[in-house]
Amino acid sequence: PTFDVKNWNDYRIGDGVRGTLGSDRTKVCKRWPESLLCQYLTRTNQANNISVLADIVNHEWNNTSHESDNKKPSTATTVLHLRLGDGLCGQYDLGSWGGTRCKAVDTARIPNCWENETDCFVNSHGNLYAYPRHYYEQVAAELLESVGNLTKIIVVSNPSHWTRNTDRRNGDYSIDYTYRDNVITFFRSKGFAIQAYHSSGRPDDDFVYMCSARIFVQGGGGLSKLVSTVVTANGGRVFKPRKATI
Repeated sequence: PTFDVKNWNDYRIGDGVRGTLGSDRTKVCKRWPESLLCQYLTRTNQANNISVLADIVNHEWNNTSHESDNKKPSTATTVLHLRLGDGLCGQYDLGSWGGTRCKAVDTARIPNCWENETDCFVNSHGNLYAYPRHYYEQVAAELLESVGNLTKIIVVSNPSHWTRNTDRRNGDYSIDYTYRDNVITFFRSKGFAIQAYHSSGRPDDDFVYMCSARIFVQGGGGLSKLVSTVVTANGGRVFKPRKATI
């Protein structure tokens, strides 16, 4: 099936569960009546109610007609989330909510978050939404030490998601796919089997798949942080990219 990217671009699970943007139950259930977020807001008016969210993810969602075409990841699978789209600086980027981060002064230069941290979006609290290469060195080392390279890494990402300003890419996701492919090449060089996840196009399916992981590598942004919380509540293990220490 074909899914309307613009329609789903306003659908914000992380913010909705936190009780900020996109948490108005009436509006959410009117626009996305069969969504996971509508279920959550119908069952509780409490922000960050992880027990309710985990119950929906673990039981209700996969017992309904919404069941994803993608099976849950096996216990030997590591799920790695990347915040593409507005997590990366764009070539013609307008910047971040009036700030200078990511604002394209030289539009002839192609931003490269993988090699340059200044090309990764950071919010007003100083939190990166995507990470350069050296942030994943420790993740790779910890995965090798704890589970070895027999684990298969599945990369979940969505290049079309863009909410912080007007998306001026006009459907050109080359920067996003280059970044994703750099991550895949990096982990492959460490001896891991790794591949991109084939999304159904429904954000809820991607969210449930990630939350069902036993091993999860957190990406940037609130959605990935929320997934980490559910994975931990389910007894899984979370690895977080961080700046390498010398």
